[in-house]
Amino acid sequence: MKKLSHYGAWIACCLGRGRRAPLGQNDADQLAAEVGESTFAGGTYVFRRGESAARIHVVRTGSVELSREINGRKVALQLLRPGDVFGDVPAFLNEPEPFDARAIEDSTILSLDADALFVLLQTRPQVARRWIVSLAERMSGLQARLGDLLAGGLDAQLASILLRERTDADEVQLTHDQLAEMVGAARTSVQRVLKSLEAESLVELQYGRTVVTDIEGLMKRTGFG
Repeated sequence: MKKLSHYGAWIACCLGRGRRAPLGQNDADQLAAEVGESTFAGGTYVFRRGESAARIHVVRTGSVELSREINGRKVALQLLRPGDVFGDVPAFLNEPEPFDARAIEDSTILSLDADALFVLLQTRPQVARRWIVSLAERMSGLQARLGDLLAGGLDAQLASILLRERTDADEVQLTHDQLAEMVGAARTSVQRVLKSLEAESLVELQYGRTVVTDIEGLMKRTGFG
């Protein structure tokens, strides 16, 4: 029970930040009682597009890619990291999963049964409040992702992604293959644009990552700066 209680408190932190959506200990304990844990090897699927959305998931460790095929090409719509929640929107709407969810690396996923969560949301206002905050934050993130896809040419799309995905140290820890999947372009095309951005001193290309060296310059390349 101590382990499950720890998961409940951890999920509570994932579903909202700071004091905007406080969660009492009883709420965390009840949430923890519904949690299950699964491990997925890198390259395996948490679920496939079209499957029933029966469970709601939180990335505990590792990373998960949400993708689907668009015009014959695989496009990665989101890369999820520890603390990210996924699968609840189709569950709430009683619709099948709209994406493939694939573990990028060995990952641990915490899952909650959708029906149990519905009961919890109806009986625990603080949990419901926190989930609403979580949904609002994730919808804001999806709007930013839509901005990536609508940013214009490939250089504008990549500039938008690099700005959004950079860490506090201005590093983007995405491979060229992952960036290519996020914009639905060939890897060679992505490499060409990245080298062009590096030649303009906007980024520095390093092994397995890209360092943003000129934020203002990249913003201008998105067309929104």
